Amino acid sequence: MKKTLALLAVAAMMFTAGCGAQKAAEDAANTATEKVEQAADAAKDAAADAAQTAVNAVAATAEDAAAAMKKIQEGDKTGMAIAGVVPGINVERVTEMYGEPVATVENVLQLENGLDLKVKDKIVEEVSTSFEGLPTPAGIGVGSAATELNTADLYGTADTTTNSDGFTVYKYTSNDKRWTISFVADSAGYITSIVCGLNK
Repeated sequence: MKKTLALLAVAAMMFTAGCGAQKAAEDAANTATEKVEQAADAAKDAAADAAQTAVNAVAATAEDAAAAMKKIQEGDKTGMAIAGVVPGINVERVTEMYGEPVATVENVLQLENGLDLKVKDKIVEEVSTSFEGLPTPAGIGVGSAATELNTADLYGTADTTTNSDGFTVYKYTSNDKRWTISFVADSAGYITSIVCGLNK
């Protein structure tokens, strides 16, 4: 009888211990699940914040470019643009001005008038040309003499000048550091291409 009672007591203790262990395991599982859900929520919030920051940055760039384009249209000769196109503008604004692209090579849209637009997320990051008749606001275009760049009321001395294979590149950065414009001149001193872009 004593053996039976002892066995029953041991069994009861084991059952109680087993129930306690099961409860502890369930609590641990619930805690782990809550932590995973909290981490997932935090990751979603961080991703949403990052996406919104990127959207805001694109919108601000487009607004700055639109304001610069307006100033150029009003006669500002100091703006960095080609044929009135300021890097940072929405590509739809450009196609409204010059029509749809006639070709697309990777992320570069080629317009019929000779402008090439490097586009990312519908924003023109860079505009370039090697065609005449598409000047900067200061009136410098392909075919202009590179010596004209040095005129005090135009661009002045380039921020950087590099030489390669008989060509000289004159690069300027806007005062606010937002844009750059580069003029490529041949060995005879005439501009053969112009590249204007966001300063990254």
